[in-house]
Amino acid sequence: MQRAKKSVRGPRPRNQKPTIPKPDQFVPTVAVNHRFRFVATAARAADTLTVKSLGDLHCVAATATTAFQLAHFIKIKKIEVWGPPAGTSTTATVSVDWQAPNAGSFGTSGRVSDTSMGSTECAHVVTRPPKGSQIAQWQEASSTNGLCVLAYPLGTIIDVTYSYMMRDDATVQAVTTAPVGATAGANYVRALNSPVDANLVPVSYATI
Repeated sequence: MQRAKKSVRGPRPRNQKPTIPKPDQFVPTVAVNHRFRFVATAARAADTLTVKSLGDLHCVAATATTAFQLAHFIKIKKIEVWGPPAGTSTTATVSVDWQAPNAGSFGTSGRVSDTSMGSTECAHVVTRPPKGSQIAQWQEASSTNGLCVLAYPLGTIIDVTYSYMMRDDATVQAVTTAPVGATAGANYVRALNSPVDANLVPVSYATI
């Protein structure tokens, strides 16, 4: 049987340019994932965090007494808490209580806690929002929906990891409590529980 002859391509004409593939699609929306750290300057037995608590965190000042959120949508990822030991004969407890759904929302709630032991073992909690709950979804940064309730002693360190999106075609929201002495155009990180009583102070950030 005679084999079929392979086609032989001739040289490319000198005036023929190579085909350049079109650019891939991309997502222009700016999304940031970051972990913020806070230290408690006072103890609290029930400190409620809302979506707007996170929305107000990272902001930019317009004047000395006005500031606006950078985020348009918020999604909380994780909370980690370290409570300092109270002493050899006393204990200290930290807890994160993911709130029950608001009316019309969905999902479950749950509480995670830990207690210090002796004078060397701190109380330590690592927790994520209940899977599939409204708390774990993207929400508008201006929403007042509850996220969780924190309990902690003085000196507690709290790390909050969350994602936020910024849109260039949406109106920015003012932070809940007017700042004092801000510099116009400067970025700030506010207290985690602002404007409740602002005792969860951000670490290593300029704040107002």
